[in-house]
Amino acid sequence: MRASVLVLATVMGIGCGGEPPPPPQGKVALVLGGADPTTGQWVTLTDGQDAELVPGAQGGFHVWMKLRLGHMEPQRLRAAKTAHRVGDGQLVLRSSLVFDVGAPDDTGVWELPMATPMFMCPSPIGLSVIDQPISFEIELSDEAGARVAGSSVRLVPHCPAEGRDFCLKICTG
Repeated sequence: MRASVLVLATVMGIGCGGEPPPPPQGKVALVLGGADPTTGQWVTLTDGQDAELVPGAQGGFHVWMKLRLGHMEPQRLRAAKTAHRVGDGQLVLRSSLVFDVGAPDDTGVWELPMATPMFMCPSPIGLSVIDQPISFEIELSDEAGARVAGSSVRLVPHCPAEGRDFCLKICTG
């Protein structure tokens, strides 16, 4: 798989943090993160940080995310993925993903092996995502539809230097 598939953002520093915190009384801990474009290793996200949009295979732009789960038994989960502009609450993305949680590592954490795309643009007419704080949310539910965990992070998407003009054209609504 090409390294670009695992990209989240180039302006983010690579961190080894991002371990799920201890959850309140028996609850699952969920942490959202990204992936380094060259290694696929976890990238820690911080609320409010800049995120460079990544060109996709079909000409759109994405933010790529990974997730870590702590205190979770192996099972099949559904992730409801949404993104909203923070300033006015406008919906930018709604999609879902079904995946199987494997056994946790020695620290009790399981990580989504591949990053998942959060499609940002082309954006709907009149809806710019460039330089706008976006709240990315992932809600997990089990096969019965019961909520398991949820998490969010606010990022500010920017166009990449390469392809900037095209990005500005299709990502500013």
